[in-house]
Amino acid sequence: MDIVVNDYLTWERAEQADLAPVPVSCAVHFPEWWKNLRGDLREYLPASGDHRNHTARLCSGLRGASQLGWTIPLDAVLHTGITTGAWRYGHLLQEMLHGTPWAQKVAGEYVWDRPMILAWPWRAKMAPGWRLLMNDYQLDWHQDFHCFTGYVDANHGSGLWGWSQEMHKEFNYYNVETVVIMKKQARINLGSAVFSMVPVYEPAYVPKPFTGYPF
Repeated sequence: MDIVVNDYLTWERAEQADLAPVPVSCAVHFPEWWKNLRGDLREYLPASGDHRNHTARLCSGLRGASQLGWTIPLDAVLHTGITTGAWRYGHLLQEMLHGTPWAQKVAGEYVWDRPMILAWPWRAKMAPGWRLLMNDYQLDWHQDFHCFTGYVDANHGSGLWGWSQEMHKEFNYYNVETVVIMKKQARINLGSAVFSMVPVYEPAYVPKPFTGYPF
């Protein structure tokens, strides 16, 4: 299945995943706090009078971010090791992030579970000069999980799904893969947006030859 978005982006779905949820524009998928937030600060601080009585609902930066990119809402609850969703996964190690909070220990035990590569059965077929920035979802922030930013070179192989569709040399291809880390026992609810995918245009960009995954 292909979803042609415009002249520079087509989403291609792996043949063995006919029922997988489709990429959706972040402009039509909002977290509950954003949908429920009133624009008038006096709804929450009646005597405020500060900041023109505006909440973040009227912040031009957040309003712009709310329209940016694509996501795939979860079709199942996500926790470390779960296998019922439309994704495939592989585990990494906390010490691959040594020196960061993600490798923190308390009483000799890691606070965070092992990072996971999550691979959705989609890839972006993009026109020359276009790249795909994988990022944390821009309108939700969590204490219990984090999605890391990634900006890989194009044409980087078949990933965890494999593809029978040919890659055409005149296009750039990007697998929809993210790295997520979660605190132990954390759960991410069905329907949540964990990551965003933002097309970026670099006119002079030429992909490097694919040399395999770094780990």
